[in-house]
Amino acid sequence: MECISISFKSAPEEVRKCFVFSDEEKRKILEQTGQAVVLNTCNRTEIYVTGGENSFSLLERLLADKSGMEETQLRRISRRFQGKKALEHLYRVTCGMDSMVLGEDEILGQMRQAYLFSCKEGKPGYELNTAFQGALACAKKIKTETEISKASVSIATLVSNEVFKAESGPGRTEKGLPGVENQRTDSFLRVLLIGGSGKMGSIILKNLMDHGNIHVLATKRNHAVTGSAKGALTVVEYGERYNYLEQADVIISATESPHYTLTAGEAAGYLADGRERLFIDIAVPADMDKDIGTLPGCRLISIDDFERLASRNNIRKQQAILDAGEMMAKELDTLYKTLAFHDAAGRLDTWKERFAGCGPDKILYFLRDKLDAASFEAVLKVCEENQE
Repeated sequence: MECISISFKSAPEEVRKCFVFSDEEKRKILEQTGQAVVLNTCNRTEIYVTGGENSFSLLERLLADKSGMEETQLRRISRRFQGKKALEHLYRVTCGMDSMVLGEDEILGQMRQAYLFSCKEGKPGYELNTAFQGALACAKKIKTETEISKASVSIATLVSNEVFKAESGPGRTEKGLPGVENQRTDSFLRVLLIGGSGKMGSIILKNLMDHGNIHVLATKRNHAVTGSAKGALTVVEYGERYNYLEQADVIISATESPHYTLTAGEAAGYLADGRERLFIDIAVPADMDKDIGTLPGCRLISIDDFERLASRNNIRKQQAILDAGEMMAKELDTLYKTLAFHDAAGRLDTWKERFAGCGPDKILYFLRDKLDAASFEAVLKVCEENQE
């Protein structure tokens, strides 16, 4: 197996946004690569392939065509993994060990969706099927049997934490909310959530609503937005989002839109009072015009800023990471043996003919002469332990 990866470790958001693939573009990649899985998240784009020759050259060309970059430039921002290193990378990514937020939960679902998309198109093949099923099972086991999930903080949680900090901040408005009656306008932090019906937006919405003392104005497009009774929720039309900027204390955007959901030029007219507001953009490509952060009273946090916030959390869970790493190593060892046995199974008849008439002693002499000392001792130990 081979993997090419462009992630937050090798490229900033401005570069990563060039590698966001639509479902149709993913299908074209699968058609050209054969057996493959394409992973696309806000923090990484990765393509896993098997069965082809010169795979890296093909993958580099596909990514270069998508981004408009020269292949030489692409090589500076991509990482390549092959064989066992590719399998280990797959497991590390799926288990959240390679994430911006170590041990985060979202990547498991994202990896599952990438794998299922490939299965739907009929493209995985035996090695990818076995590797991805093993990685998904390993991630679930680590989540259940180690403390990593209890210590884990996701990007959605970090976003929510930034909102909670703003809850006691200055500049809170006391203006009423349109269409909302009998709200405690002097106690609610007002959050405009653009993309509340999307995957990440839904998690953020739940976190905010569970907290209480926050009134969320969540935009909708094609999907209903719902919330619990602990917080206050108003569903607003996406096309009316600018009209709610004046009343909002925090504005979050988490969509998969290919264009800006907010631009500085248009937003400026709704922010004339100059009071403090927090803008949070976790989309790739970016949802918000970065010049919003230069408007009076406005502070903008982007997806790359959360790497700094995540590093603080990562330090606190080093023991959980060690425990998860040991478990992952055992699961990988099982995977290597499974794949090796499958590869050898097709040659069993040939081996039977080759060793026909050979007793155990001759086979042991053969192994002694061909294996290094550690491997040969391991064979002898296995034979000794299984005499009964």
